[in-house]
Amino acid sequence: MTRGIRQGTGLRRFLPRASQNTFPAMHLKNRLPSFARFLLLGPLACACLAAESSGASSAGFVRADSPEILVEGRTATSPEGGLRMGFPGVTLHLKFEGSDLGFRVKASSNDVYFDVSVDGAAPVRLQAKEGEGLYPLFHSATPGVHRISIVRRTESWEGVCEVQGFELGKGGRLLAPDPLPARKLEFIGDSITCGSSIDVRPGEPQLGNQRSDANLTFAMELGRRFHAQVYLVSYGGRGVIRDWQGIRDTNNAPQFYERALPDDPKSHWDPRRYVPDAIGICLGTNDFNQGIPDQNEFVNAYVEFVRKVRRDAPNAWIFLIGSPIVWDEPGKPPRGSVLNAYIAEVVQKLDDPRVEAAPVHHYPGHSYDAHPTAAEHQAMATELEPRFRKALGW
Repeated sequence: MTRGIRQGTGLRRFLPRASQNTFPAMHLKNRLPSFARFLLLGPLACACLAAESSGASSAGFVRADSPEILVEGRTATSPEGGLRMGFPGVTLHLKFEGSDLGFRVKASSNDVYFDVSVDGAAPVRLQAKEGEGLYPLFHSATPGVHRISIVRRTESWEGVCEVQGFELGKGGRLLAPDPLPARKLEFIGDSITCGSSIDVRPGEPQLGNQRSDANLTFAMELGRRFHAQVYLVSYGGRGVIRDWQGIRDTNNAPQFYERALPDDPKSHWDPRRYVPDAIGICLGTNDFNQGIPDQNEFVNAYVEFVRKVRRDAPNAWIFLIGSPIVWDEPGKPPRGSVLNAYIAEVVQKLDDPRVEAAPVHHYPGHSYDAHPTAAEHQAMATELEPRFRKALGW
């Protein structure tokens, strides 16, 4: 999250009240029999039929790195075929035929959450518990073909998870998945791009990690509007040259951009795996949190970072997005104007016809949290959409 300021929040704009629940893991060491727990996914009451509790053979388990599972977002593969996730917004797409489906996840904390959607229905929030867990995803009395998506909602600093694979009930199978969109977007940023504090629901605390939701960000919304894949390469509290506390000796954007897992320097990301058509970079909020940084230091570091990004995507459009949080607050130094001026200088120094500044309005969030709300993320997407559409011809 972006710290040192009011924490941001959001409104769940499109989920029906019936699906505004959080469902914890069916923990392996305390698992109930099959059909003893239910998960509401759209109109379906869902329970996981685990292979070992249903009498199914080990063939009922499908590793997460199997070709039937399409991945959208940066991951690292474990030796056992699990998919390790550290960045928000990583999405698994699969097509399933059968009546019962669950998945196994190993989480490093209790703060890992997913959005689960079946056949395009409104997503349900699912909480992982620290350690290994078996999670119910789907149950139907009548077997059929269904499309399922699982989105990591959680910010980078809130925990690493490994999706180990999927448990298929008796007679179930994964089918060849629908192809991912040909259009490709990438967004690099901080807690704003992560979706910090965006999902506040009636009856829940105003503060808490359950509120993070990458699925509701301006970045993911642009992906939906353009029918494009989206990779989020973002880390709350980080910047170009320093984090929210002013610390430079940490994995800021130039460091975590190189990685598949943001906190693991050994998890080098191969940029050939995903070459975006357009890249949005929304940085600067945390660099300005402790005051206005030195102009030359910030501008030169930002120029070098964009050159690094350009190296990996030679033909992509790159938009340097302003901060919706940093603004010219009365009686204080004009941080918003200065940040936008610095970004304009970065664009000028790069002298690249496919790099442009994309300033956005100030969005106040809530009184207790400065992060943009879900409605404000929608407004940000509406601001940015014409720029992307004009440049890309989409």
